[in-house]
Amino acid sequence: MLRPPNINHSLPTFEPIQMRIGQTSFITFVSTFVSSGAGFVGTIVFARLLGADILGQYYLLLSIVAWLALAGTLGFESAITKRLSEGENRGAYKVAGGLCIAALTATIVLALILGEDIVQQLFGVQRIDFLILLLIVGVMGSYVDAILQGVHLVHVYAGLRPVRRVIRTLVQVGGILLSFGLVALVYGYATGGVVIILIGLYVVGGPYHLPNREHFRSLYEYARFAWLGRIEGKTFNQADILILGVFVSDSLVGVYGITWNLANFLIIFSNAISSSLFPELSKLSADESSVQVSSLLEDSLAYAGLFTIPGLVGGALLSERLLRVYGPEFVDGSEVLWLLIGAVLVYGYQRQIVNVLSAIDRPDESFKINSVLILSNLVLNFALIREYGIFGAAGATITSVLLSFTVGYIILNRHIDISVPIDRIGAQVAAALGMGLVVVAIEILANPIFSTINNTATTTVLVVLGAAAYFAFLWGLSADFKRIIRKNIPVF
Repeated sequence: MLRPPNINHSLPTFEPIQMRIGQTSFITFVSTFVSSGAGFVGTIVFARLLGADILGQYYLLLSIVAWLALAGTLGFESAITKRLSEGENRGAYKVAGGLCIAALTATIVLALILGEDIVQQLFGVQRIDFLILLLIVGVMGSYVDAILQGVHLVHVYAGLRPVRRVIRTLVQVGGILLSFGLVALVYGYATGGVVIILIGLYVVGGPYHLPNREHFRSLYEYARFAWLGRIEGKTFNQADILILGVFVSDSLVGVYGITWNLANFLIIFSNAISSSLFPELSKLSADESSVQVSSLLEDSLAYAGLFTIPGLVGGALLSERLLRVYGPEFVDGSEVLWLLIGAVLVYGYQRQIVNVLSAIDRPDESFKINSVLILSNLVLNFALIREYGIFGAAGATITSVLLSFTVGYIILNRHIDISVPIDRIGAQVAAALGMGLVVVAIEILANPIFSTINNTATTTVLVVLGAAAYFAFLWGLSADFKRIIRKNIPVF
C-alpha cells in the first residue's frame, strides 16, 4: 500500500500546487460552463425547430460514433497523457501515440466501408459517410486533447472547448434555418472539431521525434488497461441511448437524450477537477509524494458534488418546468431526470477515485472498477429497458454507478489513505436543502405572477434565485469554501 514516506512535505511547498490546481480547475469550469451553456441554448433551438425524431437520429448517430472512436483510440489517448505528464521523451511519445491511433482508425474506416449494409440494417443509419467523418474528427480531437493535458496545458485544452461548441452551434443553427436538418447537425459538429484540432496542434508545437520500440511498449502497457476506462465513460453516457434505439421510438430516444444533456450539465465542475488534477497527481506519484496525493484526493472529493448536489434538489423540484423549456413533448422525461442527476452525482465521486488510481500508475485497478460499471450497466439496461423504457434506462444507470463507486472506494483504500471530507460535503447538502426551501417558497408566493408569464422566463428566474440562495447558504456555512474562493478566483 502506498503510504506516507519519511519525508517532510511542508505546507509552503504544497500550497502552490493546490493553488495552481484550484485556478486551473476554475478556468476549466468556466470554459466548460460557457461551452455547455452554448450547447444548452443550441439544443433548445434544435428541439423546437427539429422535434424529437430528428434529435433522436442525431443522438443515436453520435452514440455509434462514440463507440467507434473508442476502438479508434483504444486507451492510447490516456497513455499519451500519462507519459507526457511524466516529462520525459515527449516528442517520441507524441509520434508513437499518433501512429497507433491512426492505424486503429484506418482499420475501423475500412470495416465501415466494407460492412456498410450491416450497419445500415442494424441501426437504421443511412449515411455511412456521416459516421466516417465524425469518427475521424473525433479521434483526431482526442489525440490533440490528450497532448494538451499531458504537457500541463489543461487551461488551454479547457479554453478551446467553448470555442468548439460556439462554432459548432452557430453552424448547426445556420444550417437548420436553411432547412438542412440532420445534415446541418452533423457538419456543424465536424466543423467545430476541425477548427479546434488545427488550433490545438499549433499551440502544442514541437518537438516531434521518431520513437523506438520502448516508446510503443510503454504506451501499450498503460493503454491495455486504460482503454476500459474510456469504454466505461461511454457506457455511462451512451450505452442506454444505444440500447434504447433498439427497443423504443426515435422520439423517446430524443426525450432521453435531452434529459441526459440536462443531467450532464451538472457534472462539469467535477470533470474540471479531474482534468486539472491528473497531470499533477501523475507527477507527484512519479516523485513518490503520497502525502500530497492523499491531500489532493480529499480536496477533489470535497468539491466533486459542488454543483451536482444542489442540482439534484433542483432537478427534483423543477424537472417538469426544465424539460418544458425544450417543448411539451419532452416533459415525458421529467420522472427520470432526478434519477439521472443522482447517477451523475455518484459518478462524479467515482471518477475522482478512478482518476487517482490512473495517475498513480495503477490502470489495472481502474480496469476492475470500470469493468463493474460496464458489465452491470449493460446487463441492467437490457433487462430493464425492454420492460420499463426510459425509466428502466435511468434505473440501470444509477444502480451500476453505485456498484462501481463502492468497489472503487474499497480498491483505492488499499493503496492510499482516504479521508472523506464529511463536513465539507455536509455543508453542501445543508445549503442545497436550504435552497430547496427557498425555491418552494418562491413558487408558492409568486405563483400569481408566474402564471401570467411563459415557462422559460419562470424557470430561469427560479434557477437563478435558487443558485444564489445555495451559494449564499454555503458561504455562511463553510469557512473552507470561503477560503477556496478567495485563493483561487481572480476577482478575489
